[in-house]
Amino acid sequence: MAFTANETLENQTVSTLAIWSTSGGEFIASLLILGAFSLIGLAGNGLVVFVIYSARSRGQKSAVQLFLLHLAVSDLMVCLLCVPLTIFVNFSYSEHHSSSDDVTCKVARFIQFLAPTSSICILTAISIDRFYSLVKPLKRKSLLTRPFSLLLSAWVYAGVLFLPTFYFTKVEQLLTNKGKVWYCATIPNNVTSGVIYLLFLSVTAFVIPLVTMIVLYVRVGKTVWSRQRKISLSSNTYITRKSINAMEKSKRRVTRMLLIVVVIFLVCWAPFTIYTGFIERWVASFPNPADGPRLVLYGIGLFNSICNPFIYYFSSGEVRKASIKFICLETSVAQRSRAGSADIIAPSIRINKGFVPGGSTLVSFDGFGNECYDTQL
Repeated sequence: MAFTANETLENQTVSTLAIWSTSGGEFIASLLILGAFSLIGLAGNGLVVFVIYSARSRGQKSAVQLFLLHLAVSDLMVCLLCVPLTIFVNFSYSEHHSSSDDVTCKVARFIQFLAPTSSICILTAISIDRFYSLVKPLKRKSLLTRPFSLLLSAWVYAGVLFLPTFYFTKVEQLLTNKGKVWYCATIPNNVTSGVIYLLFLSVTAFVIPLVTMIVLYVRVGKTVWSRQRKISLSSNTYITRKSINAMEKSKRRVTRMLLIVVVIFLVCWAPFTIYTGFIERWVASFPNPADGPRLVLYGIGLFNSICNPFIYYFSSGEVRKASIKFICLETSVAQRSRAGSADIIAPSIRINKGFVPGGSTLVSFDGFGNECYDTQL
């Protein structure tokens, strides 16, 4: 946002910054759009939590459910915390300052960064789990590759990345077109340390997770699509044509959903990451409270948190059924009565259509009943 005037304060030339107010059109637009994001995200991710909880309460448990449960919780954090904090920080300015304001500012900025990044880290953890499940199944039982370890690492990684925000963010007094106010400034891009940290975040919180997901999912896709040929050539495997067709359908659905998740992640967060890491310091001064591009691009990033429930819904008939039953308030007794009919068992393959986002769960067993691979998510 451009400066509106220049004034002299305490023998120094300072710039009068333009700020937004709660009576302006920017506030109304942000409240309506981000508020809609929040409500849709709460409903969608809340429904995902219900569907997964219902499945696990019936004994249909899987590692993928656990990952997606944490992902839904992370997205709920975005909807419950990040959206209100974004509106508060950008449109609420105090004329007085207290020591508690500094703590509130630092915590608010930390949560604004942590919640979305935790979603990214959990998505990366899912890609690692799928890689070891499908490509390196013998190494999946390692302590470091177990679901609990991967989830713990994802949350810790996201938290550690943004600990420096407690040092960089602070409340600053600004001379604005509405007088002197106190503003919760974000990570500074006008000092060398701040620029280095922003570049560091761009790489560690976006580029590395993105590259990791792309590489691993490419390996997963190749493995899943080549599985049929290996099974068909095995003389010890007996699979009906119906089972093969079901396997092909499941593989295509899973691969498509993984691709959609990665693409949506890229589309939502790439603009904000590029702008804050490489562009903002060249087109806007710091601090810049009325930064329209930053607010819009951050809002697009937040939109990612409401996309995942829709991806699960349109990728899985079972999720659609469970969602409709919940919305229509159907009893769980009817659900349990149909659970038993959801399994299709062939001599060497079992297709378990549980309430798992991502579609049917396809599990292959060898002659001794050992699980060989699965295509959940």
